[in-house]
Amino acid sequence: MRHRKTLAVILGGGKGTRLYPLTKERCKPAISFGGKYRLIDIPISNCLHSGVNQIFILTQFLTSSIHRHIFQTYHLDMLSRGFIEILPAEQTLAGEEWYQGTADAVRRSARYIKNLQVDDILILSGDQLCRMNYNEMLDFHRKKKADLTIIGHPVDKREARRMGIMKTNQDGKVKKLVEKPQDLALIEGFQSDRGTYMASTGNYVFSRHALLDILEKNTEEDFGRQIIPKTIEDYEVYMYPFYGYWEDIGTIKSFFYANLDLASPLPQFNLYDEQHQIFTHARFLPAAKVQDSSIKNALISEGSMIEKASIENAVIGIRSVIKANVTIKNSILIGNDFYEHKIDNKKLKPCIGKNVRIEGAIIDKNVIIGNNVKIKGLQDPNRNSDGDLYCVRDGIIVIPKGARIPAGRVIK
Repeated sequence: MRHRKTLAVILGGGKGTRLYPLTKERCKPAISFGGKYRLIDIPISNCLHSGVNQIFILTQFLTSSIHRHIFQTYHLDMLSRGFIEILPAEQTLAGEEWYQGTADAVRRSARYIKNLQVDDILILSGDQLCRMNYNEMLDFHRKKKADLTIIGHPVDKREARRMGIMKTNQDGKVKKLVEKPQDLALIEGFQSDRGTYMASTGNYVFSRHALLDILEKNTEEDFGRQIIPKTIEDYEVYMYPFYGYWEDIGTIKSFFYANLDLASPLPQFNLYDEQHQIFTHARFLPAAKVQDSSIKNALISEGSMIEKASIENAVIGIRSVIKANVTIKNSILIGNDFYEHKIDNKKLKPCIGKNVRIEGAIIDKNVIIGNNVKIKGLQDPNRNSDGDLYCVRDGIIVIPKGARIPAGRVIK
């Protein structure tokens, strides 16, 4: 089913400071995920499987990586009238500032929306993990004749303090929204029969006329914190409940554990659903080559070369080269952009050297780790620090993109 009357606007994210150093050279949606994908592939794939093939992607910070990925990956049939178009922040006669928030980004792109003959506009986050068919939600939105439908997800009391929590009537109409209530007394009576709260995921569907009207009348910058709580009284606002797996990849910790869960025997996010596969860049790499190794609960991406290694509970990204007698446990190797590359007449060959032990770590792209290096994270879950060649977030050691770890180095 093609939704020619629906436009999707995917938000490319801000600076992503809580995901640093993974966001040192790229925006959040461009971060690699699951060994071979990018986070931006998730909402795009959801849209395409739902028949929504008119898509704007709003970008701003460190855009080179995500722009290259989109241009290389998504080429829609010219006869389908569909498109995937990037709208970067730009200076205009009306303003020279960058996007100041989610609503500001959409407001400053409104002239492109006005040029399209669409009835409904999906506003989607570019850095969340879920598999969702938008057809049911769009049907719900239209049957209710809603101006705005908020996608809600159940959360417990612990998570409620960091989310926008909604109170609805039996028909699903939103009566109140409280953003990040540090005092739970503010949301007393908001619980469902299951004892959970319904949190806004930051994903919405607006009727076109309502979105343009709201953005014209209200100059505030953010949907969740400012605009939506004020629209409830004047517009028809409903909540659509989503009970499937949903994860906001906003921190190193959430990124780390969401990745490792993919390697578990029964992952919460299924990469192997043939009816709803995740689209990404086709790299035409050879199959992974594994020699004389022990592997337990791991994803091994294409193009990897592994020799006499012990790998457990890990995600190994594309083109990973792992030398002999290496132990990798509870860790993520994001992979490499190349096997060999020459920079300033020096040949670079990203790899994990011999006799290396890695535990509780994220190794970003194109890293060279020398022989006999030991990296041991997850010793103190409250530790956050920055070293000369690495960072620690929630006890997880992160080796940034392109780092060179000298032989014999111990990082813990």
